Amino acid sequence: MDTASQLFAARYVRRQVKQLTGQWQGVRHAEDLEFIHRARVATRRLRAALRLFHDGFPRRKVRRWQKTLRRMTARLGRARDCDVQIEFLCGALSSLVDKECFPAVSRILVRLERQRERLQRPVVRAVNRIESSGVLQSMRRATKRILRTTPTNNTTVDAMAQPRRRILRQLDAMLGHRHCLADPNDRAGHHALRIAMKRLRYTLEIVRPLYCGQLDEAFDGAKQLQTLLGEVHDCDVWCDQLDRFAVSERRRLTSRFGRPDRMSHLQPGLDYLRTDRQRRRDAVFGQLIEICDDLNRRQVWPRLAGLVVAYQPLTPVEPNATASQKPPSNDPRP
Repeated sequence: MDTASQLFAARYVRRQVKQLTGQWQGVRHAEDLEFIHRARVATRRLRAALRLFHDGFPRRKVRRWQKTLRRMTARLGRARDCDVQIEFLCGALSSLVDKECFPAVSRILVRLERQRERLQRPVVRAVNRIESSGVLQSMRRATKRILRTTPTNNTTVDAMAQPRRRILRQLDAMLGHRHCLADPNDRAGHHALRIAMKRLRYTLEIVRPLYCGQLDEAFDGAKQLQTLLGEVHDCDVWCDQLDRFAVSERRRLTSRFGRPDRMSHLQPGLDYLRTDRQRRRDAVFGQLIEICDDLNRRQVWPRLAGLVVAYQPLTPVEPNATASQKPPSNDPRP
């Protein structure tokens, strides 16, 4: 990896390590949902940066870092998903008009709250484990060594040399999944598109500073689409969970009372939640199609590819240069 990429990667990784470690106390106490959310985002950004700049760090260390961060993301992700579902059900309960829906909604809420309590212990163990493992300290030492020993003058600052091919590959992967939007019921395709969009979004987020605002349109579009695809996925997960809840509750009631007809008092609430989540999915999917069509109309993705290919590295101002000297523009337009 060229020295400019190493410097850029080291600065970015250090910022995200600092952001991650700043959330630990809040994650342990679980009093504010935002701590889990911010910690989860920081682990995602770190993993994206390590995929992008893996050649800038010792290979064995990168593998260890990625493995630890992947486990941490998974623990935080399960807790965060549960928090979001609990928040949704609390809102649903507060706005319920039909009292017949209350038993099912409240029972699912109680189950999720118990599940969240159980998930907190693995989350705290994961935080303790990552702190005691020395992984974050290792990342700090490695990045500090790069910043201390890598020369910053008399070099061409092309920090896009390493990420360029990855952006184009991720863009191709994302575009290769777009056909799934022709079928609103292609849940597997929508999930694959969401993952591809997420990877592209985080990569664009990392390299945005190098483009002086030229990537903002593509980044904003990727972020919007990822958010909407995430909500579509959440609705699909809700429908699956409601089906599993109905099956498990029917078994429990049959075992306890000897007949499954006791499910009748839960059915209105289950129907209400399933209908609500399906309607929300349909509405979000409609927004998703509109934004995709708008991005296609504005040729956002072809222009993104053009910007990446045409990127011109910046030459740093020499130490003895005057303040009036400016680096050349990266704008590929004549």
